[in-house]
Amino acid sequence: MISFERVSLEYQADRFALQDVSFSLEPGSFTYLTGHSGAGKSSLLKLIARLEKPTSGEIHAGKILYSKLNRRQEPDLRKQMGIIFQDNQLLADRNVFDNVAFPLIIHNYKFSDIQTRVNAALKKVGLADRGAEDPRGLSGGEQQRVGIARAVVARPKILLADEPTGNLDAEMSAEIMQLLMQFNASGVTVLIATHDEGLLNTFNYPRLVLRQGRLIHPGDSRHSVIEGHTNRRQPAIKRVRNPA
Repeated sequence: MISFERVSLEYQADRFALQDVSFSLEPGSFTYLTGHSGAGKSSLLKLIARLEKPTSGEIHAGKILYSKLNRRQEPDLRKQMGIIFQDNQLLADRNVFDNVAFPLIIHNYKFSDIQTRVNAALKKVGLADRGAEDPRGLSGGEQQRVGIARAVVARPKILLADEPTGNLDAEMSAEIMQLLMQFNASGVTVLIATHDEGLLNTFNYPRLVLRQGRLIHPGDSRHSVIEGHTNRRQPAIKRVRNPA
């Protein structure tokens, strides 16, 4: 579903957000992207979402080769992806329904389809009766649920989450994780960037571990690119060997 082949992202001369990163994620996998603050987690998610372009290397999403994409094809790629932000990025001048509908409006969905999909998404996150409300009046956890509904309203194949529980307490974090696990159970590929050790230890899934813009190799005794996965199927993540 997603693969990086020797991908680097240089933001200043000889200063890299990511350097020589190679991995692949299988369709329907659930994976953490972790590492210290500034390790390159957000940059990697932006590359997948085509919000940034790599300095070198190649990225694939399914059969889509990013280097061959033109500007007109990018919206079709983004339709396959939902993005959840730590700070929600909800629109203050729109109600909950319109916030969730925003991606569908951008992609010119019919009004009847927008109503059906938004209502279904709000029901899925437990906010079926809150569509007319001002999002600023919701709790932090409820706002994050609106963000999740917006991310999944177009029924994406890939769900990217950047610190989705960073501003929430442990109980609300667990509820958000349960929602993400439900979407994964329906076949959505989920990649969550987080450095929350409580979250990582409570919900045990495979991990991509970044250190200073590089993926740590499995042979590194200090960390592992792939860490334990005991509560469901075997890790659905594969290293891509760098060419000699």
